[in-house]
Amino acid sequence: MNQEKIGNFIARCRKSKKMTQVELAEKLGVSDKSISKWENAKCMPDLSLFPQLCDILEITINDLMAGEKVDDKEYINTLESNFITLVSNIETRSRRKRMLLNLIIVIVFLIGIIGYYIYFNYELDVKFDKSVITCEINNKELIYHINGQSVFNTYHITKKVGAKTLYIFHSTINIYNKKRSNWEYSQSMTRLLEGNNVLFSYYESIDINSENVEVYYIDKPIKKIEKISEKELISKLESAYLMCKSN
Repeated sequence: MNQEKIGNFIARCRKSKKMTQVELAEKLGVSDKSISKWENAKCMPDLSLFPQLCDILEITINDLMAGEKVDDKEYINTLESNFITLVSNIETRSRRKRMLLNLIIVIVFLIGIIGYYIYFNYELDVKFDKSVITCEINNKELIYHINGQSVFNTYHITKKVGAKTLYIFHSTINIYNKKRSNWEYSQSMTRLLEGNNVLFSYYESIDINSENVEVYYIDKPIKKIEKISEKELISKLESAYLMCKSN
């Protein structure tokens, strides 16, 4: 089927009936923009509209598909040709729909996998809260304490800067533990206000060998400061939190 030829044919037939695009659209129950698209070969009428359209324009479906009045002698040959073309177009559309459906399924599946991975593996940075995150140094032992929470992931690195030994901590939380974390915090604060011990906490004990120790909490991931220079580290620590240090 020649879409441009069919569009021109519809326009000629409409005009021969002295109908405007709006009038034809009203008879078919479609918008005049649809008629314009057909006549300008931007798209074809829906197959369900063929009988009604042909009845209004007083043409046969065979004429419509051929884009011209079909001579009686050529009627059968044209009909066969149009039928084959129509079946081919239907199969092509069906194939495209199947391909589109398969593509959508693949995309949804990939989004699901990515979402699952993020949900169970992505870690959110925990901002410093001095009422929750504390540390202390007793003799040769550093104790890092998270009060009221048990689901934080805690990381630390040790850096030597001059005569000082720096312990730099950072905590994160997995997305899937966020709801649990909020619940633990609420329960812990409630017990604390009632004068009871909190239920949830985390301790990390580290043996230290230096006399000059400073312990920091940094809001940025540890991986981002592991390989930076000493100068850059000192700059980063200016915005970090000095939690405790040896006397």
